[in-house]
Amino acid sequence: MKRTSSPRRDELLSASIEYLLAKGVADLSLRPLAKAVGSKARLLIYHFDTKDSLVAEAMIVVRDRVQKAFATVVASGRGRTFSQILRAFWQWATSPRHERYLRLFFEVHGLALQKPAVYGHYLEGAVTSWVEMMAAVLPESTPQHRRRALATLAVSTVVGLLLDYLSSDNRKRTSDALDFFVSSFDALIAKEA
Repeated sequence: MKRTSSPRRDELLSASIEYLLAKGVADLSLRPLAKAVGSKARLLIYHFDTKDSLVAEAMIVVRDRVQKAFATVVASGRGRTFSQILRAFWQWATSPRHERYLRLFFEVHGLALQKPAVYGHYLEGAVTSWVEMMAAVLPESTPQHRRRALATLAVSTVVGLLLDYLSSDNRKRTSDALDFFVSSFDALIAKEA
């Protein structure tokens, strides 16, 4: 059961997010987490019920942060092509400062696929929220069902390239692949309009 928000709970959640971004969740234990965030394990349980619900809630906040960053890229890119917007997001996501978000996303996403009963809440919008954001960037003249399909193609391709980048540490090859994809995608969008 989710507790109501309080300043202390919000502080603990923010501090826990920073801890997760630095350490990941694979070996997460409540006692070291509690010590790092200036609390006790029993107080984390009081505020979040379980370690897993704390992780799921933290990941929703992390996803919201990254999506707000994408929305900022889109807003600052009014009048830019879809490929320019995707390239700007790629630059943001693969920067050393933001790479930790990607690592945590892929780690928790894998856990959520293995343990949907535990992390299923995180999975609910993990992909569809990105598809909706991408669909909103596509030309309004494109029929809704086609926009959704094109957005799914774009999100799936970028996610795959981000996973490849993290796995291989080959930014040049994956960035070249992104450039090829988005150039082809612009041509595909032009045909749809």
